[in-house]
Amino acid sequence: MSDELIEIESMMLENYINNMKFLKKHDASLFSRIEELSQYIENDSLKQRYSLEVQNNQLNILDIKNNSKLYKDEPYYDANYKKSRYYPNIQESISLIKTDKIKHIRNPKYDIDSFEYLNEYIQLICDKEILKNKKFKYIGKYVFIGTLLGIHIEKLHKKIQSKNYLIVEDSLEIFRLSLFFCNYKKIAKKSNIIFMVELNKSELQMGLKTFLKNDFEYNHIIKYTLASSKYRDSLESFVQNISLENPLLYTFSDYLGAYSRGVDYILDDYKILNFIDNKEIFKDKSALYIGPGPSLSKNIKFIKESQNKFVLVCLASTLKLLSQNNITPDIIISIDASTNIIRQFDVPKKYFKNSIVVISSKTDHTLVKKLNKDNLYMVQDSLEFFRGFGILMGNSSGEMGYSLCSHFNFKDLYLLGMDVSLNQKTRSTHDKSYYENREISNSDYMFSDFGELDFDNDILKVKGNFQEYVYTTRRFLQIISNYNHVTRNKNSNMKVYNLSNGAYLESVIPLKAKKVPLDGIEEINKKSFLKSIGQVFEKSSKRNFDMTENLEMKKDKKLCCKLLKTVEEVKKEEAFYKKFLNMKEKKPVSFIIQILSFYYELINPYINLLKEEQRISQKKLNMIQLKQIRNILEFYKCKI
Repeated sequence: MSDELIEIESMMLENYINNMKFLKKHDASLFSRIEELSQYIENDSLKQRYSLEVQNNQLNILDIKNNSKLYKDEPYYDANYKKSRYYPNIQESISLIKTDKIKHIRNPKYDIDSFEYLNEYIQLICDKEILKNKKFKYIGKYVFIGTLLGIHIEKLHKKIQSKNYLIVEDSLEIFRLSLFFCNYKKIAKKSNIIFMVELNKSELQMGLKTFLKNDFEYNHIIKYTLASSKYRDSLESFVQNISLENPLLYTFSDYLGAYSRGVDYILDDYKILNFIDNKEIFKDKSALYIGPGPSLSKNIKFIKESQNKFVLVCLASTLKLLSQNNITPDIIISIDASTNIIRQFDVPKKYFKNSIVVISSKTDHTLVKKLNKDNLYMVQDSLEFFRGFGILMGNSSGEMGYSLCSHFNFKDLYLLGMDVSLNQKTRSTHDKSYYENREISNSDYMFSDFGELDFDNDILKVKGNFQEYVYTTRRFLQIISNYNHVTRNKNSNMKVYNLSNGAYLESVIPLKAKKVPLDGIEEINKKSFLKSIGQVFEKSSKRNFDMTENLEMKKDKKLCCKLLKTVEEVKKEEAFYKKFLNMKEKKPVSFIIQILSFYYELINPYINLLKEEQRISQKKLNMIQLKQIRNILEFYKCKI
């Protein structure tokens, strides 16, 4: 063995020992997994997939199964090449911000609207063409997709000096090899490192959430490097996962609107349903949960013929087609907060007047006035007014309704029209009966590996429920993830079947409608059953704030006034932000603190981008932000 290789071997062992000491403190779970893997390797009780290879004084990783080398070039040459090619611009990056003005403000448009606030900053970005040929002074977040031996990670770190790194590797074996060559402990002295190594989907998403939450002001530009072209699929998977965390999907004005409307309804004596407590009434019943996916019309005959066998739970968006086929649902769920939602009830009143209607506490007033108050129950959405009553979180009525159904704990739950994918022939988003149905013009599979992510028009492939794969969008991908989260937390005794011809849902049994065992399901006396549901829901509902809750609201108003006074006193937003963070440590559950936290998470990446730009008046930027914060606080104060 040459002196050079002896020196490399000594360095490898020292690196490995230091890295393991570091991981034991930094990521105990990953440390334990590597230690266990090492023991298996030493005891020859594991058939290794990868091994370190040295030929002609050159290192490589051998894929034993395929008898192929993972490095195309010598690892040190490869690392230097990657370092030489690095440039701090928008290329090979992912951005969670918009750089084009948002022209169509999403419905609902609240009195204070996040998108209007964002457009003030986006306009500055557009006017100055800030991202065009921009060289960033500092990259606050960097992602390494694949480690291989990790030599390029340390080399690039010396050049980038990012504050936050995310290390993504699909193979624990390969990552273990990188511990011999990359000094992660040294990198971690000045940078935060999150490791996502051979994790399941849920663990990956948790790690990604943490990465994005840390120093969220740097989410305006997230650079990445692929260890090799073999990690291209890993990059696509990573982009899909990061798109699930888009802050535009649910913003601070949604929370502010949920608070404002929720308080109004509670003070107006509307019933807030404790859906956590209603587990027994449905335990021996089978339910059919109906949504407006492309497969709905194809199965309408099945619904019509079997409606007395099931508790029919439908989204309000399906009422048009159901009423046209003389089908009256038992429970109607409407979680959407938009003003357009009233159109979903433009059907003969007999198809919903006697049904139990469950709506969000942020539903638009025009719809609430149209519904029968006696049969109307609200559920807490996004914010918790009454502790222990349950709170729905999500991005669409579909998965939030699914969450309700899982809490109701049916014996069996059958999903129909929950495609969360496109019509595979027409590329339409919903059933043709739904007024929001639209066709996406992109006919080919698309994947953008840098720049902004288009949530409604990027077409992706996902596993199909009845076929190998189906086409879907990034927005539907978010909903699929939310469905899977609900399924992982549901009662294990409740069996769930998916009758929809769309995307596969994790741990949900694919089943064709014609194969549903109807003979084994007893018919339901709908009149008496609905009466019993109403009685149970009535007992487990609350109509107003009690003394303790009123006291908490008064404290929140006092805190809001204190924040308002601070806004008036400070001259720079940074000074207010420091005082806000101090208050947040003391009152983390305060509604106004939570709402302002969401404001900062959405806005600060834009602010950070604009602060780097000398052509932008920092005084003007400061004035815009302080004015926005003042408006939020004044609006909130008036609603308490």
